[in-house]
This record gives sequence, structure tokens and C-alpha cells, in this order.
Amino acid sequence: KSGLGFVCGETGSGKSTLCAALYCYIKKNYPNAKIVTYEDPVEYILGNENDLLPPHQAEIGRDVASFAAGLRSAVRRNPEIIGVGEIRDNETADAAVQAGNTGHYCLSTMHTKSPGETLARLLGLFPPVIRDSMAWAVLSLLQFILVQVLVRTNDGGRKAVREYIVINDELRDNLSGMPHAEWGHHIDAIIRQEKRRIRDQILEMYIRNEVDRREAILFIPPGELRS
Repeated sequence: KSGLGFVCGETGSGKSTLCAALYCYIKKNYPNAKIVTYEDPVEYILGNENDLLPPHQAEIGRDVASFAAGLRSAVRRNPEIIGVGEIRDNETADAAVQAGNTGHYCLSTMHTKSPGETLARLLGLFPPVIRDSMAWAVLSLLQFILVQVLVRTNDGGRKAVREYIVINDELRDNLSGMPHAEWGHHIDAIIRQEKRRIRDQILEMYIRNEVDRREAILFIPPGELRS
């Protein structure tokens, strides 16, 4: 299935680890799926010697000049899945949309703090003269946006906490009825109303004494914490 998916978060939030886990899941359950990734740098070696079709991993600066160049090269390899280390400029964003439009699934990351911010920043990469048309192209391809943080727990470990939005047909129809400048706010409002924000989950962890106050206030305004 073609489309766009995003795993987002700040530096050190485990984005690369989660993406690697997704690629491994795909290879385990769909061994004939062809995966190519473009990373900066390559952090995990994907696949093993028993794979029927091992993932092809390329590193920016060593194997290919840029993420955008990698995307253009990937399309010629005709993979099912294209992994892009990060989308941070217009050229890469445009190449990702073109890959989706030609039948590929593109998985990438952005340094953002919410699904709504991710969508707004992605659309903001496109020049104003083409932003409207590209927004509709993105909406037609977008499948999910996930944001992750790693939280230090009272038992000495770290736990991944995630908020996400799945762009199903109903949500896509709702978004299509409003200006694209409002899409990000609408998505974040849904997550807030359903109490699925990262801060909502960490507040529950704090109430259950799974995290201490010092850790909780990194994600939650102190006034929202119970003593």
C-alpha cells in the first residue's frame, strides 16, 4: 500500500529504534517485501542472512548525496517500503510525496512534539505557490503520525510514551472540509479531547507513582501535578 507515515520526537527519543523495529516487523511478517532505507547515519543493521530479500541500507554522504537523492534513487529500485531518515527540506518532502504517488510507502521522521505540529511543519516546507496543491497530495497519502518520548521511571528504567493519529477515511474527509492551515490544530484537538496526549499519559504515570515529580514536570506544567 502506498502512503506516508511519520515517527517523530526530539533527539534521543528513540525514533530510529522504533523505525528499525517496524522494518524488522515488516520483514518477519512480509518476507517478500522490498525495503530500502536512507539514513544519516545507519544506526541498526536490518535483516539477517536468512532473509529472502534483505533490506538495502544506504548512508547519506557515503552512498548517496542527500535524502532527496536517495528517494529518487529508491523509486527506481521499486521497493514496497522506503525509509527516509528525516524530512527537513522542500526537496525531500516533494520527493516523498512523489514516491507515495508512484505506489510506495514512505516512512520518515521529523523533530516535532505533536502530530499536529508535524503536519503543519511538513506543509510549511513547501513554497507558498504550491503549498495548497501539495497539502492535498499529502492528505491523500498520509496514513499515521506518531510522536514518542522516553520517560525515566522510578524503577530505574525508561519507558516509551507515544501519542499518535491514524488518518482514516473519516478524518481525511473532515480535514478536507477545512483550510489546510487548520489541519494541525484539528488533529491535536482530537488527541487532547480523547486524553491521549503524551502529557496525559505521563500524568497518569505520576499518579500511579511510576515517575517522580522531577521527571513529570519535564512534560507537564507543574500546576497540573498533584502534590
